[in-house]
Amino acid sequence: MKICIVYDTKRIGKATEHIVKWMAEQAENLGHNADIRKPSEVDNFGYDLFIVGSPIYYEKPMRSVVDFLRSNSEKLSKNKVALFVICMAKFFGGHGLKYINKRYIKPLLTPVEDSVVDIHIFKGWLLKPDYEQETESKDWLKSVVEMVLNQERSMGKKSDRITI
Repeated sequence: MKICIVYDTKRIGKATEHIVKWMAEQAENLGHNADIRKPSEVDNFGYDLFIVGSPIYYEKPMRSVVDFLRSNSEKLSKNKVALFVICMAKFFGGHGLKYINKRYIKPLLTPVEDSVVDIHIFKGWLLKPDYEQETESKDWLKSVVEMVLNQERSMGKKSDRITI
């Protein structure tokens, strides 16, 4: 399977880059090809799966990621798409999840809703890497890949599993 992980960040070497790197490592460990791209670097839509994510800054996903999804929604409609965000609001439980869904997920989801197979929320960190997120990111990548492969085997059935 060919996977393209699309993300952007303002902070080099922090949570988003770690999580994306861990996902790419897991894809390779599972025998799949994974390319990591910033939104402006994507010029090929011949992937089996796009994993697109954003950290949250000032209560919004990054404009470059939202714009990528909006401007390429037609091209992405021919692909499977998984979305993720990285934020601190997950620490606030159920109320935080409602807020995340409305403020962070919706701008990403709306342009590609029919192509999305899964959505995930990762906890960010400020100082030291949270290595629990390494396990979580690798497990999520594996589950998304398995979901896409199972959908292909069952002749393209759409997933009812979107976890927010």
